[in-house]
Amino acid sequence: MRNHRGVIAEHYHALQSLDSIDAARAAMPVAPGTRSALLIGLYQSVEIGLHNVVQLLDRAAGHLRDHDIAACAIDLHWVRSFHRVLVRLSLAARRISAGWDGEAPRWAVDATPAFADFMGVLRRFDGALTHLADQPEIDLGEVIAERSLDDAFFAVLHCTRIANHDARVWSANLGASVHPAPHLAPDQLLASDHVRQAVFEHQLTGNTYFTQFRALHQIPELLVREINDRVEIAIRSARAGDITAAVDVLDGAEELFDPIEACLPPIVDNLSTYDYHQIRENLGLTSGSHSVSLRFHLFTELYEQLVEAIADRAEADGDHPLLPRLRRHAMGLNVFIFSWRDMHLHLPRNNLGGAETKSLTGAQDAVRTVRKMRDNAASNDPVAQLEKRVQVPSSAVGPLAEYLDGPESSDGLLLTETGKVTQANFRDVQERLNVFSQPCPFSRPPRRVV
Repeated sequence: MRNHRGVIAEHYHALQSLDSIDAARAAMPVAPGTRSALLIGLYQSVEIGLHNVVQLLDRAAGHLRDHDIAACAIDLHWVRSFHRVLVRLSLAARRISAGWDGEAPRWAVDATPAFADFMGVLRRFDGALTHLADQPEIDLGEVIAERSLDDAFFAVLHCTRIANHDARVWSANLGASVHPAPHLAPDQLLASDHVRQAVFEHQLTGNTYFTQFRALHQIPELLVREINDRVEIAIRSARAGDITAAVDVLDGAEELFDPIEACLPPIVDNLSTYDYHQIRENLGLTSGSHSVSLRFHLFTELYEQLVEAIADRAEADGDHPLLPRLRRHAMGLNVFIFSWRDMHLHLPRNNLGGAETKSLTGAQDAVRTVRKMRDNAASNDPVAQLEKRVQVPSSAVGPLAEYLDGPESSDGLLLTETGKVTQANFRDVQERLNVFSQPCPFSRPPRRVV
């Protein structure tokens, strides 16, 4: 099914092009759970990020040529955020690379397909900005000296200088990281065709942020597959009494938490309600809770089995010197899961609002539904049940909760007004008409049992 912008996603798996993500991961020339697999996942994620920077910078250069400074500034806010994600990916690669010999070959990031595209568009953008700065009516010094964040031209210059520095950082970090399979060319190691297919399989007409919305889901989907494989190995190792192996494999999994978490702030900070509404119908009957790898495998099934395996091992081998570290890994996974859940709550709050605004899949109140899911997970958290000193607070507690939920706070006002706008713009969603009259095709997947 399609609308005037393009395809309407049939389900979450298709929306995020997860077939291509799975194909890219399956093409890795190394086994899951290895240090090499960690690096390849990070490098593939960098490739996804760079393809998105290329699209955004190309649009921004066009806006500069058209003297549409405000539109350019919006694209550059996204560019700046993607560079920040690339920095976090590169830092993880540097940390993981420390496990190799100092003479190991280094990663040729400048030989990847996406980097080549990036260099081309960076030159075009810089040329457009330099040409604009040469115009007699433009005074860059005045813009820098006398204007601030409320000015679109200043935002263009500010985002550009931040992005330039961050590009220097991530490219240097990646160039100092290890090439895990030096006998393979970068495009072979990356399975670049599959990565490119994932990024560009679904494109909408017009200047939307649909591709970026997908990319910031695709990178976590790619990296969490390695985490899940590692947690499964850790469960088996703990059950077999090999605590050392369990700790080692979870050390690697934890390296991916930070770059995954880095993918949510760009959507939260840059995706306006208006921009989200331009792509909402094309998301179809989907929900972030339909992510099998995140929502079901990691956050529920593997997490529960890991904590159970650690509890059993503590009873059988409570004096093992690495047992406290194994328990800390369970706590680290707990913190990661709830950090993700809390950050993800921004999306329905900012883009759907309250006042009984329905979700795409028909939940009566999207914000309330996501909060309830988060709080139900907190009340049933396996680490909190194992470690009585651990507390996972609900979203309705804390020293600010009463005020923020009260009549004086601006929060309720903004949620209500956002809800009214969303309901007016999407009566078919609210009243379950047309494609949204259909039952949601998603069903809970089989449990991942280790």
